[in-house]
Amino acid sequence: MPRACSINYFDGSASFTQKYEVSRIMMVAEPGSRHGYLVSMASACAILVRATVATPAVAQEPADAVTLDELSVTQTGIGRPPPSGTIGQPSPLYAGGQVAAQGRVGLLGNRSIFETPFTQNNYAAELARNQGARTVADVLANDPAVRTAQPPFGSQDIVFVRGVVLNSRDFAFDGLYGISDARKPIIEGIERFEVQHGPAAFLYGFPPNGSVAGVVNLIPKRAGDVPVTRVTTTYMSRASGGTQVDVGRRFGEGNALGVRLNAFYSDGQTPIDQQAIRNGGVTLGLDYRGEAFRVSLDAGYHNLAYRSPTGAFSILPGIAVPRAPDLTINQQPRWAFTDSESGFAVARAEYDVAPDWTLFAAGGGSWTSEFFTFFTFTITNARGDLNGRTILFPDRQSQLTAEAGIRGSFDTGTVHHAVAIVGTAYSNDNPYASGLGPSVVSNLYRPLASLPPNFARIPKIVAQQPAELKGLAAVDTVSVVPHVIDLIVGVRGQSVENRNYDPVTAALASTYAKSAVTPLAGMVVKPVPWMSLYASYAEGLSLGPTAPSDARNAGAVFPPTVSTQLETGAKFDLGELGLTLAFYDIALPSPFLDPVTRIYGLTGEQHNKGIDFNVFGSPVDGIRLLGGITLLDGRLVKTAGGAFDGKVAPGVPAVQLNLTAEVDLPRHLLPGASLAGRVLYTAAQYYDQANTQRIPDWTRFDLGMRYRFTINDTPLIASFNVENVAARDYYASTGAGKLILGMPRTFKLSLTADL
Repeated sequence: MPRACSINYFDGSASFTQKYEVSRIMMVAEPGSRHGYLVSMASACAILVRATVATPAVAQEPADAVTLDELSVTQTGIGRPPPSGTIGQPSPLYAGGQVAAQGRVGLLGNRSIFETPFTQNNYAAELARNQGARTVADVLANDPAVRTAQPPFGSQDIVFVRGVVLNSRDFAFDGLYGISDARKPIIEGIERFEVQHGPAAFLYGFPPNGSVAGVVNLIPKRAGDVPVTRVTTTYMSRASGGTQVDVGRRFGEGNALGVRLNAFYSDGQTPIDQQAIRNGGVTLGLDYRGEAFRVSLDAGYHNLAYRSPTGAFSILPGIAVPRAPDLTINQQPRWAFTDSESGFAVARAEYDVAPDWTLFAAGGGSWTSEFFTFFTFTITNARGDLNGRTILFPDRQSQLTAEAGIRGSFDTGTVHHAVAIVGTAYSNDNPYASGLGPSVVSNLYRPLASLPPNFARIPKIVAQQPAELKGLAAVDTVSVVPHVIDLIVGVRGQSVENRNYDPVTAALASTYAKSAVTPLAGMVVKPVPWMSLYASYAEGLSLGPTAPSDARNAGAVFPPTVSTQLETGAKFDLGELGLTLAFYDIALPSPFLDPVTRIYGLTGEQHNKGIDFNVFGSPVDGIRLLGGITLLDGRLVKTAGGAFDGKVAPGVPAVQLNLTAEVDLPRHLLPGASLAGRVLYTAAQYYDQANTQRIPDWTRFDLGMRYRFTINDTPLIASFNVENVAARDYYASTGAGKLILGMPRTFKLSLTADL
């Protein structure tokens, strides 16, 4: 049975500790290397690895050395950062197996979260599988700084990060925008769900939709050295079933070529009345890992269809928000639907031109075709009466994206530099149209039936808003004292071109060409190896607005708006338990029309100040913790005429808490069984700037059980999860001028077999 052990590595200037599970031990040598490695048993559960310089042979063994058997190790903790390259196996999991302590940080490459001046959580596919997650939003429900901005069975993943909206169109795939499904990204082929909090335009470039809340980066699965053939069957209340197949193999000398295939299909009714979802697709990941050259190719296809998709609600001013309805009630008609089809392909290559220098490039694209029709509802009184309007929306989108650059390191005297230069380019073509059908009346608690619109009158699609985004960035990570003090400084230049076409005549109506510069500055200090203190300044970019027709400066186009974030904090790597603490201040500009001068300008501002605390790991064998708390103070500091200065920003709760605990049952009770519990709490939120309309706070409890067993030498895992155990009815959020309903009580079952 493997035992958890430590390996200490000494390179002559500093030491690093790496956690492993050790089953067998042996002497290890690297013929022809500059370093020889002497491995000896230092204790019952520790291995000492020393590097000797200036010799290609293995260091001479001491007279009393004992030759040991083969060493087989599996990493379970955090130690030295992996190479700056991004192609290959995802970073190992931290203790507990729910998150990774290393991940991609934009153009900085792969880095440990304990060595970056930002807050980033890297959730594992295993966590998503154990919790029965269906979407990216389900996975992000583990993050205390994240809340949903769409209904749980809505047709798009939109979230709030630190009280700021992040649209799924701005999710990245392996570091690139414009690849993943713009509405519901495929999660079956994803190995890591990386969430960076706060503006990240410098690290990843200008997001296509202009989100400044942070970045969700989806890391694709790669074939490992151990073959994988995994089949999972699922069931969700009320009557939805599905199957997923995950196959991974490596071939060739040294297992250089890898193939990872994921295929999935599910169909059936959700816990919400009248609603059904059909979801199917396939992803393929290929990679080749040579000594100096590495390349990968990812491709996928996705088909997603909703019958009677749930939506959000707006509410008239001055009306008290009515109580939340039964969350299983569907206000949308039976004939409403959303059909979308999408595909993507992206290639990435890296070549080591020297031991410390790597050239890299990536490029790809995606396409989407969709059509949906449903009601947009407005609450008109405290009784929950609704006015609705039918929306018909055909849409197509194609996106192309690319990056290229060089990453490397050098020394100037005693100072070490890790530098990167990268250029990015993105373009999209998004022809769409919007048609309005008849108005209807209904009720939040007693929906009324309605007739479908005339689908023969589908509006004609015309070219609308093609855009081009280009950028060039450079960064230098300066290690003043190796592995003790790191300074990160960089700058990115961005240009934006956008063309708007008249929706009726298809004639060019206006053009937009602006540029902006985004700096980054950060510092990480490690007074002791297990603690990091940090500070950073970052900026985010959004497309500049255009003055409305009733302004004195109507038609004026403004440059990209700049959001800023100051963050300081501390991170603790306690071996089996990780802790992060962050203090931040985000300034968000907002335009408004001055009621006196009638001049439209970027003179509004909102400040979100907060504290994030995260905990993850396995402090005791058989117990795993994940979650934390976010304290937020979102304020409107500059508003039209000062009418709402000092008011609480809409959709920004004062407290968000998430905590998940998993416990493995003792072997004498039920070997292989684990119990899990999760609590989510969100404080009250205001809907309007005047702070007269608000939703109450809410608490949600989730439970889960997992059982590992074997039949005919086949390992199986049976999982059972219940979300919103108490079936509480609540509004989840109010941001972006909408009321978002919460998760109804939902049962999820799955059976996974590793063949």
